[in-house]
Amino acid sequence: MSELTVNVADRRRAKNGHDPSQTEWIEISIEADGEAAEAVSALLNEYVPSATILEELLPNDSHPHVVKVKAFLPAERETALPRIEEALWHLGQIYPLPRPSVRRLSDADWTEAWKAGYTVQHIGQRMVIKPSWQSYAAPPGKVLIELDPGLAFGTGLHPSTRLCLLALEDHLRPGARVLDVGTGSGILAIAAAKLGAGSVVAIDIDSTAVRVARENTIRNGVEKSVSLLTAALCAPASSITSHQSIPTLDSLGQINGVFDVLLMNILASIIMQSARALAAYLAPDGLFVVSGITESQECMVGKALSDAGLTVFDRRAQGDWVALLGRLSNGAPPA
Repeated sequence: MSELTVNVADRRRAKNGHDPSQTEWIEISIEADGEAAEAVSALLNEYVPSATILEELLPNDSHPHVVKVKAFLPAERETALPRIEEALWHLGQIYPLPRPSVRRLSDADWTEAWKAGYTVQHIGQRMVIKPSWQSYAAPPGKVLIELDPGLAFGTGLHPSTRLCLLALEDHLRPGARVLDVGTGSGILAIAAAKLGAGSVVAIDIDSTAVRVARENTIRNGVEKSVSLLTAALCAPASSITSHQSIPTLDSLGQINGVFDVLLMNILASIIMQSARALAAYLAPDGLFVVSGITESQECMVGKALSDAGLTVFDRRAQGDWVALLGRLSNGAPPA
């Protein structure tokens, strides 16, 4: 975890009357695949103070695409554990789920627990994702992204993130204006900046994620080209000037201008709710990439995009996860 995130967490605990050095955590982990993993993650996020972690496990014959979903509950909230276990049992009536694994961790053990399983990853032809605590020298010509995800989603391990990274590698044009919605650790914003974007605006409703993303932009030397904001994507109150060369943020945090690339690696339900806002902020010849969608949700998401005046021209999949690439219905597919 980043020093900044640790300090913020420590101040919060001290404010609540807890000694940070004595803090304990309860780790809840459960293995699931595809849509079940997303449902488990959404359920756990209702109870824990920070984002769940999705760690893809090595495939085997019986479970080719298994994800371990981890959540960390402060020990002082242990009374919520029976409710979590009951909620997971009810969810197990819809999706086949094993019993969750529950263990108590000290702060030091917790710091190591969420790092387990993160390693150097090679994605596409050029990108290398390196955890900040590991040593690695990237070969010439590679785009190295160094991450400390902390409590934010986005390590490159999850298929939905990898699908977005591959789409960026294939379609991002030099100087493009990029909007990353639900930035999490900042991985997609950083990748866009390092792949040649002219400017990047990255937003997230979780202030902790924004703090982590900001530190990761500094770590990667792209803080001057990535603007970060704690916000949700909302339809603009007035029309947008499509000719504005560099999107900016006004005094109320409203985005001005349109984007050449709009990224949403987030829950399918939020993509559907945000489809009209997505269309409003997309340049006439711009590209959108939406991910975090399971195969069973693809038709619903596709309809919401179509209803908002967007056309899907490419579909990419890994396991049960799908990313959709598209444009405005009156535009042309990006070259």
